[in-house]
Amino acid sequence: MNLVAGAFLRMLFLLSVQPRSTGVAGNTYDCETPLASSLPRASFSSSSELSSSHGPGFASLNRRDGAGGWTPLVSNKYQWLQIDLGERMEVTAVATQGGYGSSDWVTSYLLMFSDGGRNWKQYRREESLSGFPGNTNADSVVHYRLQPPFEARFLRFLPLGWNPKGRIGMRVEVYGCAYRSEMVNFDGKSSLLYTFNQNTMSPTKDVFSLKFKTRQNGGILLHREGQNGKHITLELVKGKLILLLNSGKANRPSPDASVTLTLGSLLDDQHWHHVLIEILNTHVSFTVDRHTHRFQAKGESSYLDLDYEISFGGIPGHGKSVAFPHKNFHGCFENLCYNGVDIIDLSKKHKPQILIMGNVSFSCSYPQTVPVTFLSSRSYLALPRTSGKDKVSVTFQFRTWNRAGPLLTSQFQHGSGALALVLNEGKLKLSLSQPGHSARDVTAGAGLNDGQWHSVSLSAKGSHLNVMVDGAAASMAHSLSGQIDLGDNYYLG
Repeated sequence: MNLVAGAFLRMLFLLSVQPRSTGVAGNTYDCETPLASSLPRASFSSSSELSSSHGPGFASLNRRDGAGGWTPLVSNKYQWLQIDLGERMEVTAVATQGGYGSSDWVTSYLLMFSDGGRNWKQYRREESLSGFPGNTNADSVVHYRLQPPFEARFLRFLPLGWNPKGRIGMRVEVYGCAYRSEMVNFDGKSSLLYTFNQNTMSPTKDVFSLKFKTRQNGGILLHREGQNGKHITLELVKGKLILLLNSGKANRPSPDASVTLTLGSLLDDQHWHHVLIEILNTHVSFTVDRHTHRFQAKGESSYLDLDYEISFGGIPGHGKSVAFPHKNFHGCFENLCYNGVDIIDLSKKHKPQILIMGNVSFSCSYPQTVPVTFLSSRSYLALPRTSGKDKVSVTFQFRTWNRAGPLLTSQFQHGSGALALVLNEGKLKLSLSQPGHSARDVTAGAGLNDGQWHSVSLSAKGSHLNVMVDGAAASMAHSLSGQIDLGDNYYLG
């Protein structure tokens, strides 16, 4: 088969900003049951093992059989120990030990978590951006309570430091409890419309609570409106959450009539994010992942004086007041509640208060494509070239706030030249160099360091090379001197 080198990667450059943990503070009462010690050995896995008796199946806290803990083949910062809890659980604490009766222990480590075992997120302690403190000997237990806790099925422990006179050695425990979860998935064309009885439900305070995850950077999460243009809308715009409050003073134009509150960044990272909105007359509290924005409107117009319909995931076509362009949400909600009412449970039971528009499902699939994060200017990914020489096709997406940096480089065979795709002043630049010819540069795109995903497609066949940025947004082509013959690797990042 005369196919070629092809690669699809989503690259995430986060040298300037790191997203905070999405864990949500919950009720940890009676949520400290040991979760790992009762698991079968097959639930533990690792990057490597020194021997069969040092395997991950021996990594439970206080375990003494085998070699008395997990030890990787090589002690370096590329090793990890993973636990599969079997289902998504609330995790409230972790504990570590070294290898039993040995000189092997970990002095610091990172803790990662994931729903599906592919898209990982680092748990970040509020008081520190570094890892967790580990052990000072092999057998004492170091226990750390997680504030806030988080929900996950998979956990990974990544050793950062270890006893310099020994090796990496770990025994671990995870504490927590079962996690109740109701989910709904929107396909970008669907929504839910909730109608409540004004005679039985006239709240003095509105409380919206939900968690969401998505790979799209925009979409309506919720919308409620009233007369004269009054409305409340929560929308994801370029990976940020925007709460738009309009008091409905249509006949009295005023800068106070419309208020926009913005929180979060990179919220389209396919991880769960928690949202809490509390409205009491003119007082508004807006929280996203532990970050809160409070606002009090001027005057006496109440944001509670609205219709008895709330839409989730989009705005119904018969909306009265909203004239701005909008698109529906594409992704998942979890534990969606309005004033204590479980909206997803009502939807699953097809209660008359809920109108389901379009196709919704009550589960959340895991992403098939996950991003790669380059944490420093020294990070890169070497991707081997597959068989086939007469054609090259590489496609990837990237996002960054950096104005400059390498994206893709490759050397030609037999020293016949090189190509490099770099970001330069926020533009994509393709550089070609071949012996006996002057270097050639072409650029495309602009403002590509805006933190949003941008797609790049590089293809070459024979002596023709083509690059596209963001689909049809920009393209460039250049003829090569002789047939292209790339080397054994692509270097990304």
